[in-house]
Amino acid sequence: MTIITPEFIQGVIRSGALAKARQRTQNGTAQPQNKARWYKFSTWTLICEEILDTEQPDDWYDDIIAELDRRGFSAEQVDKMRYFAWQTAGWLNYDRMVWDWCNLDETDMKTALAWQLRDGLINQQQYEEGLFSIEHYTL
Repeated sequence: MTIITPEFIQGVIRSGALAKARQRTQNGTAQPQNKARWYKFSTWTLICEEILDTEQPDDWYDDIIAELDRRGFSAEQVDKMRYFAWQTAGWLNYDRMVWDWCNLDETDMKTALAWQLRDGLINQQQYEEGLFSIEHYTL
């Protein structure tokens, strides 16, 4: 069963937890609490937080958007990264039922790309472009 479709991903990009946090940031209602040491997490770990099968309070996602802003990522860049993360880590977690509730990051995304290549869902060029994207945004 396919869960992670382009339509599903577009819906998450428009109204997922990080989209709502971005809206709160833009309208001045965000309340980041800095509950975690976000600076210690990779960019992909932050992006993948909304993919985990664990819902967090709004301020958790406000923190993540604040940290991504601090790192200099634009809203457009964040949305592109979110889309790619859902195509890879989201696909691995839901369509392949790996069900990771604790942490998803660039390692999981690389695993997903390898499995997608192996299964013929992507070609070699898409695989290499995906690896480049992961490395380009890993901080």
